[in-house]
Amino acid sequence: QFDSVAYIVNNQNLERPEEMLTFDYWARGLFSRSLVQMSLAMNALLGQKTPFGYHLFNLALHIFNAILLFFITEKVCRNFLREPKLKAVDNIWVVSLFTAVLFLCHPLATESVVYIMSRSEVLSATFYLGGFYLFQSCIENGLTVSPAFKYAWVLPLLLIFFLIGFSVKQTLITLPAVLLLYTLCQCDAQSRPIRFLRRWRWPIGGILLLAGIALLGKLLLDETFLIGPSNPEEMVGRKNYMLSQPSVLIFYYLKLLAFPVNLNIDPDIPVVTELISWRFFVPLTAIGALIYLTFRAKGSRVYFFCIAWFFILISPSSSIVTLHDLAAEHRTYLAGYGFYLLFVLGLFQLCAKRSAVFFVLIVLTGALAMMTVKRNLVWQSERTLWEDTRKKSPGIVRPLINLARAYGEAGETEQAISYYEKSLALAPDVFAPNYNLGDLYLAKGQVEEALTLFHRAKMLDPGVPEVHGKLGEIYLDKKQFELAEGYFKKAVELNPKYPSVLRNLGILNYFHLHRPQQGIAYFSRSLTLDPGQPEAGEIRQLIARSSRQPQDKGKSGLPGPAG
Repeated sequence: QFDSVAYIVNNQNLERPEEMLTFDYWARGLFSRSLVQMSLAMNALLGQKTPFGYHLFNLALHIFNAILLFFITEKVCRNFLREPKLKAVDNIWVVSLFTAVLFLCHPLATESVVYIMSRSEVLSATFYLGGFYLFQSCIENGLTVSPAFKYAWVLPLLLIFFLIGFSVKQTLITLPAVLLLYTLCQCDAQSRPIRFLRRWRWPIGGILLLAGIALLGKLLLDETFLIGPSNPEEMVGRKNYMLSQPSVLIFYYLKLLAFPVNLNIDPDIPVVTELISWRFFVPLTAIGALIYLTFRAKGSRVYFFCIAWFFILISPSSSIVTLHDLAAEHRTYLAGYGFYLLFVLGLFQLCAKRSAVFFVLIVLTGALAMMTVKRNLVWQSERTLWEDTRKKSPGIVRPLINLARAYGEAGETEQAISYYEKSLALAPDVFAPNYNLGDLYLAKGQVEEALTLFHRAKMLDPGVPEVHGKLGEIYLDKKQFELAEGYFKKAVELNPKYPSVLRNLGILNYFHLHRPQQGIAYFSRSLTLDPGQPEAGEIRQLIARSSRQPQDKGKSGLPGPAG
């Protein structure tokens, strides 16, 4: 599904996966998720491109993460729940179990686990949780080794976890903040760190404020800052993205964590464009209130830890780093742990009878599991996924494009054409429907309609070699040879390893432009790149005959242009 088509199905590197399973490949791609690519290469090595192995890997990681969370939660509760009046004190194992189970079977995790390319979320969570659990084990009470000794081996291990996880997804950048949060939440009011922070709170606050202002200025002046080579013109813009995120956090993510219904891979999120807007101030006030109330809660800092965990882990995708989509379910994968723990603890605190809490948690777990199974069924094919998305987001063009593609792949051309035409009615200046619909029109023989769409696609994205190749084919059929040659050469300029276009250049030069030697050269390059292409035998015969009689074109048996 989705990006899995580009990164797995059409990924030529996975044809030679052993070349990707090297330390050099990992190091070179440290900042571009090299370990995710290496995990895909391992799947390709074991089972080529069969989906089962990829899904099994994701599911195994998800189960392992839930087990890690069970042990992490047990340590969190033992370190934070020290007041006898907290009813969860006597139920730490139960709290840990149901927190892990909620994480395991919550429907909101479906996108992270079932969508293969969301492996980055699941795999990075493994290193994140592994590093956090290692840190917990290091600082927990009762260790008899000296602090110097335990930090001497723990800090290098933490650095290793951080670096490896960073090569999966850059959200590991928040791990130091979570470790600091966990440490401070365990300190009492008279501890040295707390006294230091109280004494120097104004200078520290001033430095952070100035740094924040400088960062904000840089972000607003440079749309590409922190998003690398992405195309900022395709996004909503840094300002609008940041203004929209408080609403996304409260009205979308937290709502789905509490009530996981109407899940949608491509939600239609309103964009907030003005600072003076209730969609910005109301959720921002709610975020501030949640942080303040949990910070001031008496008895334990665990409630503040849960809320802070959620906002810290979701912050890379919901603050200053502008992404193409305002919201995506997979971004809550690990951040949601704070909500699950807070819910289970709150249930124990609010309900006097332990048996009633057990009953509620068991029923809730069963209900969530059934909802997850139902959501999994939506993901079973491209058609079911994008039909579901189209119904929930009728005003967005991407579901229509992907649904059209699904019908096209299934051979249902008329349905595909219908959805592409609907997508063009919504967004005429999007490349994909113009190109794909043009390809379908060309296959049906509607050449003029196809020509119009290909020209529009070329204007929208002149760097796609396939568009120039298609235009060359049409003009070759129209016997407009100079135009055809121009488009073919542009396609090869953009992609020198384009065998079908090289073959067409061979046909054009050998048979129509009276340049047999150039034609033979193009034929030879095409065969080198794709020895098994259609009519490869006839091309070899032509090359062999031309080597004996260079000027004799003869009868080649070659058809028209190759698509």
